[in-house]
Amino acid sequence: MKYPSLLIVSTLLTIRLFHLYIIRSWYVPDEYWQSLEIAHYLTFGFGYRTWEWVVGIRSYISISWIVMIYKILKLFSLDTLQLIIWSPRLLQTLFSTFSDYCFVCWMQKHTKCSKIFWPVVCYMSNPFLAYCSTRTLINTVETNLTTIALYYYPWSLKSKDVKFLWIVALVCIMRPTAIIVWIPLILFDFFAHKRYTVNNLARYICISLLAIIFSITLDSYLHGSFVVTQWNFLYYNIIKKVNAHYSVENWYWYFVSGLPPVLGPIFFVLIYCFIKKLRHINLYDTDSKLVITVFWSLSVLSMVAHKEQRFLLPLFPMIFFITSQQISIICEKFIKLGTLTVILNIIVLIYLGRYHQIGSTTVMSHLAKIPQNSTLLFLMPCHSTPLYSHLHLNITARILTCEPNLHGISNYTDEADVFFENPKKWLEESYLFESNNNLPTHIVMFDKLSKKVQSFLTKEKYKNILSIFHTDFPSVRTGYYIYVFSCIEYPN
Repeated sequence: MKYPSLLIVSTLLTIRLFHLYIIRSWYVPDEYWQSLEIAHYLTFGFGYRTWEWVVGIRSYISISWIVMIYKILKLFSLDTLQLIIWSPRLLQTLFSTFSDYCFVCWMQKHTKCSKIFWPVVCYMSNPFLAYCSTRTLINTVETNLTTIALYYYPWSLKSKDVKFLWIVALVCIMRPTAIIVWIPLILFDFFAHKRYTVNNLARYICISLLAIIFSITLDSYLHGSFVVTQWNFLYYNIIKKVNAHYSVENWYWYFVSGLPPVLGPIFFVLIYCFIKKLRHINLYDTDSKLVITVFWSLSVLSMVAHKEQRFLLPLFPMIFFITSQQISIICEKFIKLGTLTVILNIIVLIYLGRYHQIGSTTVMSHLAKIPQNSTLLFLMPCHSTPLYSHLHLNITARILTCEPNLHGISNYTDEADVFFENPKKWLEESYLFESNNNLPTHIVMFDKLSKKVQSFLTKEKYKNILSIFHTDFPSVRTGYYIYVFSCIEYPN
């Protein structure tokens, strides 16, 4: 059954706006430090650039849309803190809605499932996808573009359209690892449509070259010197393996700890569909192409030491397409079970969006009100909060850095690790010869740390002026609450 386009769009938009309203929590640093912070730096002239942007492994194309928003706000003197924070997220929500619409249209046109209502409901209510759909993450943009490209992909042999290649080229220059997902699909298209003629090869090469030249031109201009960010990305992450600095997981992590938690019950449906389809592979069948693509992508990503669940987001539209028929059968047969699953998904999303790791963003709204001449010190795991994009104040702020060993230093330990090995010693060495005027006016930390540095806080006459709930499930270096200490006398 096909639904009117206006009804579909309005429903999808309502759902994503609900997600935008719900999601107020902190997830990963990249949501801010690889997007909003850099855009703020480019637009307003002050901010923080992480090492990735210093050495040039990130393309400015990925944040160009945020820069344009900030430029417009600045031009019309509308750069209030709330608009700086929420306007990029609103645009991301609209983009996610468009990709959702492409997903529904793709399902209507190509799936063997006669009733796509339940597969679409499960897709839209998936807590992890909803949790990320309104965030300014490169993984979310990659997922959006992937979904749109899947819609335009020539699944039928009658279709000779190659406009999907322009979208694939864009997503690959923004995030080079996207090529992993698209290698099988490009090969299927190339051979199934017999594109190995001179004209077709020239078209493939032309699209690729134009995308690369555009990227090199823009990135070299903004970086200030010639740079190929795609090569740097592969060099530092694959050859030098600097991403292993942040975490190393076993090869089977995605199959055991990666996919099951983010897919929930759909994971078991996916396993069933995998087994069923692998027994009868047909390279001209859409489901077979997608099964091979998903399995290939998971296998290649498993070879990379550093793994995160958000890296799997671009596979979600394919996974829900593959499982759509079985989801429909199960939910139609057990309507109460399907309804219960959706309700549980919403409960999980509300908890993650409103209560889990909420302190990191909440504390910034309070810090944005401190005097302009204040100085900040964040004694937290690096990038535990946003910074200038959520302050919009040109004040001095220091964080504990966690840059990888870029220069091959023996026995290298990053600043955050050095601090947490002996917090008191680090503070004494950093501020031993400082006068009170040069000490930070405000120090932000998790509650667990406050006891370890209490002597320093007492000695320098810092008082706890703010306590904010953060999470019920703290890690080793975080805590239940975030504290703000100040040496400024505030009126009672």
